[in-house]
Amino acid sequence: MPENMTQTPRVLLIEESPEQRTLARGALEPAGFEVLEARDGLGGIDLAIRQHPDLILIDIALSGIDGYETASRLRSYRGLDGCPIVVLTASGDRGLALSVGCDGYIEKPLDATRLPDQLRAYIKGKREKVRAPEERRLLREYSQSLSEKVETTVRELSQANAQLVAAARSKSEFMQNLSHELASPLTPITGYLKMLRSEKMGPINEAQGKALESMALSVERLSRTIDNLVDFASLEGGAGEVNRAPFEVVAMVKGVFDAARAKAKARRVQLRCLGAATHPGFGDERKLRQALSNLIDNAIKFSPHGSEVLVCIAEEPQRLVFDIYDSGAGVMPDEGLRVFEPFFHADRGGEGRAPGAGLGLPVVRQIIEAHGGTVQLESPPKTQPDNTHYFSGTKLTFWIPARGVGPDAPATIFSPDTTV
Repeated sequence: MPENMTQTPRVLLIEESPEQRTLARGALEPAGFEVLEARDGLGGIDLAIRQHPDLILIDIALSGIDGYETASRLRSYRGLDGCPIVVLTASGDRGLALSVGCDGYIEKPLDATRLPDQLRAYIKGKREKVRAPEERRLLREYSQSLSEKVETTVRELSQANAQLVAAARSKSEFMQNLSHELASPLTPITGYLKMLRSEKMGPINEAQGKALESMALSVERLSRTIDNLVDFASLEGGAGEVNRAPFEVVAMVKGVFDAARAKAKARRVQLRCLGAATHPGFGDERKLRQALSNLIDNAIKFSPHGSEVLVCIAEEPQRLVFDIYDSGAGVMPDEGLRVFEPFFHADRGGEGRAPGAGLGLPVVRQIIEAHGGTVQLESPPKTQPDNTHYFSGTKLTFWIPARGVGPDAPATIFSPDTTV
């Protein structure tokens, strides 16, 4: 028995048809073979590299990469160069199969009584050959067919890419048009609501005031969703401009807090800020306010009643850093990056789908990256900002470059233990 043949020969069968796999297994296992199965060429290559079978039996008519290409690739891997590869086919070319690296050729339909002895012969060293001139001709023809296949694939990919670009453009235009149609009727609603709450149209009682406050919260939520739609569509399409200018950092945070205070009060969540900026920030204040508003809104939305949301501000020589802490349920370990994907909703441990359009965090990422910064999430936070409150939910950190600093300039990583 050859050195490469084990007491129980291991055969890898790469065959798409379940019926043919069943037939081959039924013929080989009672004859003392161990049979491994793969349904396609790529799966068979992976299994062969991991298992190192004593023989590989390949059907030519495989989906994806066919049996010829599968055999050619298998023959190129170290450790498989001596493994016999036998073609199993009803209509393949014997000469071509032997030319691309196969050692034998078994025709379908399978003869279950002969198959075990046929495979043992190949394992023991049987090899079929094709004459050199014919082999060269067959390889030239096969090489030409592969080139044509590659050219066809490239054309198909180019057409698919053009269709994707057109679809992305249509999606962006649709979202911009949709946000415009939603914003148009919202403008008079917001104006009349403001007039009613100021009592310019007459006095209101306590019950009416509570109803108007609830309406104002809903309008504010709808307005933020529309802003996210506008920013997402424009930034994703590359049309959103970032108009950088100096801005007062603390004033921006205070404005976001003021806008979020009603929602925070309704959920009995306290908003707090640590740190201060001695120099103006440099960026698009409207877009940065939108990004920070999305993060604060998210933190409030998922914070338990009576908890706290904290914003830490840190100035560094090359960048301005914001950390937002909350004590919500957090996100699953495998969702830390996916929460920045459009329309993704994190698993909240059986609480059902979270409210919202799923654009808040993707818009944050687009805005911050358009400024040359980054945003990242930790859940739970690896470090705590101070000793007065423990935050068990998430920490979202984003930074933007300081004025005069390029997006690729090196910067020191912010540690929340730094005095702010």
